[in-house]
Amino acid sequence: MKIEKDASLKYRVLNTVFLVGIFMSFSCSIMNYFLGMGIAVSLISFTCGVITIGLYIAFKTSKNYNLVSMIVAVMLSFVFFPTMWLVTGGTYGSIPYYIIINAGIIALLLSGLKRKIIFSLYALIVGILMVIEYQRPDLIIKYDSMLTRYIDFAFGLFVCLFSVVLLIGVLIDGYTDELRKSNQYFETLEKQNREIEAKNRMLEKSNAELIKAKEEAEKLNRLLYEEKQKLHLLSITDDVTGIYNKRFILSCLKEEIEQSQKVRKKLTVALIDIDNFKAINDTYGHLYGDYVIERISRTITSNLRQNDIIGRFEGDEFLIILPGTSMEEGYAVMERIRKKVLELKWENDILVTISGGVREVDNDESTNLLKKLDKLLYSAKHKSKNLIECKEIS
Repeated sequence: MKIEKDASLKYRVLNTVFLVGIFMSFSCSIMNYFLGMGIAVSLISFTCGVITIGLYIAFKTSKNYNLVSMIVAVMLSFVFFPTMWLVTGGTYGSIPYYIIINAGIIALLLSGLKRKIIFSLYALIVGILMVIEYQRPDLIIKYDSMLTRYIDFAFGLFVCLFSVVLLIGVLIDGYTDELRKSNQYFETLEKQNREIEAKNRMLEKSNAELIKAKEEAEKLNRLLYEEKQKLHLLSITDDVTGIYNKRFILSCLKEEIEQSQKVRKKLTVALIDIDNFKAINDTYGHLYGDYVIERISRTITSNLRQNDIIGRFEGDEFLIILPGTSMEEGYAVMERIRKKVLELKWENDILVTISGGVREVDNDESTNLLKKLDKLLYSAKHKSKNLIECKEIS
């Protein structure tokens, strides 16, 4: 009967105990028969072997380790070995060795409270048998001769030696195998942990790289957005003054006209020009001329409301859109701006003034409106300059 190598340690131990028990029972039966110790002695060992085989079959079939191991321990401790003590010479024979082997079997098969109870009762039985043998030696079946005793003694001794080696060997081999499996398991687990840690480090590195890439991408997107805003601003503003350029201020004018007509809201537009700008430009140079234009644009812008719109229309001309404003209000705004410009101080004590035309939008289109504003501006220039001309004041 082959021991199952893949069985757990407790099953392997019980399997070995069965093999040892079967071997011990039948070998003792045969040896007792040939030594002439009587048919009854041989039958006891033989019967124990048959019972052991039955229990072994039950164990292999049911796999009920706890129940079978308890039955084996009880049968050996309280039936078989006490009987064999009485019929095989007691302390004069080999039975004391079997008694020791059985103590090891109890330790191997049982655990916890069961082991303590069975072993304590077993030790008590052994003590009682020794007392019986001492008090009533006539109850012990003696050997027929000294030779028979030594043969049985020697046979039992070697059987016990073999059993001890087999049981301890199975226990140690099983423990070693379990330890090896545990070590392999822990090595595998450690390897997996190292792999997981390596993957985690890779993931952390990848996450760090992704975060860095994301931050760089966001930074790049911000830069692109800012550059886009700058480009957009450059596309709609004048590079000298920073106010809207002609293309964009005309698109604003168109939108404001459509909006004012849609919601029936007043809209006033003004066209401003710097007086004698060509003479300033020719006398002091283009750089100074740009400075004059930039300063005038700042002065106009600072005197407008937040929703008012200003743009550089042509050279030294400015187009100003005043949403929600009547012509009278618009004229007042332009007059205030004209006076602010007149108060500005310049190098070489030069005098810089502005002239302009103001008109409230009715149903005119932007082209017609600009022509009318240009006429008003021309009228202001022709009259005296430093003048704001409007529709009603002509």
